[in-house]
Amino acid sequence: MTSGVSDRSAVAAAARLTGSEKRAALHAITAALAERFDEIVATNREEFYAAERAGAVTSKALRRMLVERPRFERIIDGVRWLADSPDPVGEISELRPQPNGLVVGRMRVPLGVIAAVYESRPEVTVEASAMALKSGNAIILRGGRESTRTNQLLVRIIQGCLVDHGVDPGITTYVDDPSRDALWELLTGPDRIDLVVARGSDAFIAEVRQRSPWPVLASGGGNCHIYVDESADLVSATRIVLNAKLTAPTMCNAVETVLVHACHVPGYVHELAAELHAAGVAVRGCPEVRAATAVATPADDEDWHTEYLGPTVAVRVVPDLATAVDHINTYGTGHSEAIVTADLANAREFQYAVDAAAVYVNASTRFTYGYEFGLGPMLGISTQKLHVRGPIGVTDLTSRKYVVTGAGQLRTTP
Repeated sequence: MTSGVSDRSAVAAAARLTGSEKRAALHAITAALAERFDEIVATNREEFYAAERAGAVTSKALRRMLVERPRFERIIDGVRWLADSPDPVGEISELRPQPNGLVVGRMRVPLGVIAAVYESRPEVTVEASAMALKSGNAIILRGGRESTRTNQLLVRIIQGCLVDHGVDPGITTYVDDPSRDALWELLTGPDRIDLVVARGSDAFIAEVRQRSPWPVLASGGGNCHIYVDESADLVSATRIVLNAKLTAPTMCNAVETVLVHACHVPGYVHELAAELHAAGVAVRGCPEVRAATAVATPADDEDWHTEYLGPTVAVRVVPDLATAVDHINTYGTGHSEAIVTADLANAREFQYAVDAAAVYVNASTRFTYGYEFGLGPMLGISTQKLHVRGPIGVTDLTSRKYVVTGAGQLRTTP
């Protein structure tokens, strides 16, 4: 295994793979991972207990580094789905015959070399490798220090399957050195990288952005909101808020702030706060919220900025839709935002005016996920606007070039 792609042979090998070759290799990878699951878990548990004893990582990072059967089986199912899905490479679209007889279209092509850098979550190693293979790219992986041996084992299994199917194993490599120096050497070294995909803490992503001379696609944080509009079905609104907060409060698509129209004070605000409190969620509120319920503690400007990633939610009363949109665009991180409303005009205005990767009407923010959107495996959720916004699927690991077909035409105009 190597820390980079010193020549472009692996890139060319990845780009030349046919759809059937990719399909066969991906199915072999899923079979091998399933067969060696116990070995993977044993290695992972050794690392987990070592990290726990050393106190080297946070409890949240410890949970994320665990390989557990239900989630791992879902990852394997996702790779199977990816194997059988249409090949994005070579697809031609937007064919337009021109008056001079030229036919102009656009073809999907691989990006080249992708560097995936991430903290914890060994399953990212599997998903990133599979997505790179399907999209005809070479990939360099660098996971969290605490999961190094687990990631190395996963890559060895993947590379073995590639060799067995006559595929250059160099299209999937892992940075063995877990030090930050090795990471920065990868990102700033002489070897060309076409895209860096970064997942991890805000501080980690910020440093990757600062140091990398290559384009960086980051999986951003989620300070997500739900706005309960004047016309909302309040029973549905409560169900949506509770789902968005309670099903997985540590995930980036969990709701962190609830905005409630002023017409719902004090009755509904009191009821919603009571439901959240009974579910073990700490409520922090504006003065109107605190006047409506005794369970809320004061919220300040920092609360509106905070992605709690836990059992806390901020609640604010707003006078109208425009104020709700302004609050979201001021404090949100551009991830996932929702409105609960029976007013179609307000729904459309909210979806148009809110600046976020995913904007919902009458649904939980928890749906922002590659599998839920029909994309299969994903490399994170981008909150930036170029070149991908939202769940990063396999098609997002390709670019497009113009393909032009003629019959001997010559340009005669200046």
